[in-house]
Amino acid sequence: MKFKKEELFTIPNILTYIRLISIPFFMWMMIAYAIDETATKYIWAGFGIFLFAEITDICDGYIARHFNQISDIGKVLDPIADKVLQCVSMLMLAICGNLHWAFVVIIIVKEVYMGVTSKYWMRASKRQVEQKSNKVGKAGATIYFVGILLAFFNKIDTSKIVFYIDLAILIIGSILAVVAAVQYTVIYTKKLKEVRASGILDTLDRYGNPLPIVEPIEQSDSDKDAQIDVNADDGRSGQSVEQTENYEV
Repeated sequence: MKFKKEELFTIPNILTYIRLISIPFFMWMMIAYAIDETATKYIWAGFGIFLFAEITDICDGYIARHFNQISDIGKVLDPIADKVLQCVSMLMLAICGNLHWAFVVIIIVKEVYMGVTSKYWMRASKRQVEQKSNKVGKAGATIYFVGILLAFFNKIDTSKIVFYIDLAILIIGSILAVVAAVQYTVIYTKKLKEVRASGILDTLDRYGNPLPIVEPIEQSDSDKDAQIDVNADDGRSGQSVEQTENYEV
């Protein structure tokens, strides 16, 4: 996949860059809060950065679709930025004690698995099978987003109501994440088998581009006549040699 220079600085891609740049600042605020939990200004700053980053995600998707600014680089960077932000935010919240580590392990293992299998399907199918989000995956990501938002308030709420609501939401999100991973595996393994059975892979190079068709070179009438004359000469020469051998005997 080749990226076009004119696509580098479209508004959706700039918003994606901003989302990626905001991740280190988010980590900085959360680590500062983990060191000194009495300084609640840091977790509020982290919450603000996380919310801002998620708003950029909503905006870049809307702009790209409605103003026809979907690009190849955006297709690659946007999901990477989303997954990194989600995993890092859950990791930081777990370090701060606002989130159970089990949810962090589930989401990281799921995302790594999906990344590896997606790359495998793309290579094995010569880019004919491309992984796309389904409804279960989108629902799980949305539920996880709500769970991450509530996790910022777990230590603030002394009644623990937010904690138990957040726990239930994250459990549901984890179940949907696992179900989505299983669905992706079944669906795209089947698609890969169909592509291989179709025989189209024999006509493509490793990047999915059609192989050049080599057409046989047709001989002209003069070439055919020359070939006939050569064959005739070979026949006469063979006959002369045979007669000479017989004469010598």
